[in-house]
Amino acid sequence: MAFWGTELLAGEPVTHVFEKSRGRLRICKATLGVGLAEGRSVVQCKIGDKSPILLCSLRPYNNETCSVDIEFKEEEKVIFEAIGPTTTSVHLAGFYLSNNNGGESDSNEVKKAEDDEAGVNGRVKTFPSGLIIEDLEKSQHSSTMIASPGSMVSVSYVGKLKFTGYIFESRNSSSPFYFRLGTDAVIAGLEIGITGMRVGDKRKITIPPSMAYGPQGRKNVPPESWVEYTIKLLSISNSVPPLFSDEQGSNVEVD
Repeated sequence: MAFWGTELLAGEPVTHVFEKSRGRLRICKATLGVGLAEGRSVVQCKIGDKSPILLCSLRPYNNETCSVDIEFKEEEKVIFEAIGPTTTSVHLAGFYLSNNNGGESDSNEVKKAEDDEAGVNGRVKTFPSGLIIEDLEKSQHSSTMIASPGSMVSVSYVGKLKFTGYIFESRNSSSPFYFRLGTDAVIAGLEIGITGMRVGDKRKITIPPSMAYGPQGRKNVPPESWVEYTIKLLSISNSVPPLFSDEQGSNVEVD
């Protein structure tokens, strides 16, 4: 399975075209974006020449995220559109399903992905891209909620350059970072690395340049740098965080 996501702006339809190599599209979450809350936003889709169908309705401070389970088997193009205030966007998140012969499930693809990973005592996953996810601590909480596309999460973290150990950013639990998964709020390596975590879990995520800051780099991160993040998941919710901030936390280790 491969992650899929898009942002819908009012009056700006997004077209999805089926490609056999990617497989069928399955949408699982619709979430209001960050913006001025003015009213209801409705998401509709149109398949080929058929009439548009409404998928969900979202309202600020009341119903800001909606779980859906829609699989598009049709090979015609699908047009998604948000109808509502121009100051608020809607984020759709989902994944691609493989096209297995005979209508089989995705178990073969999942098994292949597992075969491509290297495990050490079940705590380390190494992907072909170079991404490494290592479980450092497992949650002792009884909650069964897991971080998934559309979830609002808060984390504490330390970000280092892999080969020098230089700490280029960090947040502790008293000043956590809030963001919504599946909205491109963080780099691709963190999207994948945080997905599946429970509150209290702690992971080290080693990320190749292609899934981090690439040839452009960023402040205190040279171009084409490998980075390592030690992440602790502090909360999962579907509510708006108390504060959005781009300020850096102090350079301290994760609690």
